[in-house]
Amino acid sequence: MIVRGRVFALPEELRDDLNTDAILPAAFLRLPEEELGDHAFHNVLPGFRERLAGRTVLVGGSNLGCGSSREQAPKALLGCGVRLIVAESFGNIFFRNALNLGLGLLKVACSSAFAELHDAELSADLATGTVTAPGADLRGTPLTPHLMRIVRAGGILPLLCQDPTALAG
Repeated sequence: MIVRGRVFALPEELRDDLNTDAILPAAFLRLPEEELGDHAFHNVLPGFRERLAGRTVLVGGSNLGCGSSREQAPKALLGCGVRLIVAESFGNIFFRNALNLGLGLLKVACSSAFAELHDAELSADLATGTVTAPGADLRGTPLTPHLMRIVRAGGILPLLCQDPTALAG
């Protein structure tokens, strides 16, 4: 599965150890899902949805999505139009929540190289872990076939609706 889009590189001060509380503050956790994207990065990047300006690839650093297990954080990013996150590493629960919602994620050791590509077009093959952008070709950790099925289906619930036995044995 290949994901293409323009890059929004997180500012340097937000790249590493980005907590789910910063992605979606607790004050917005009880909002209807369709409103979550309006409040992504509310306290640290006000107007994030407008700042994205159609960009669909978010580039971070290490330990992106650490902290609480709130599923609303990746839901807020999806609500803004983010379809792929490239980072050096992810908080474990954020990683799984995001994949279960159908958000593409790639671990790339040198994701900081993509910070220079703010607004550039990027192409990522989730099955091979290959990321290509002008002047940069990197190899990350590919998603397993099982995780690819979830992302390809648009999340774990859509996958189970398509095939109730998808997670069996």
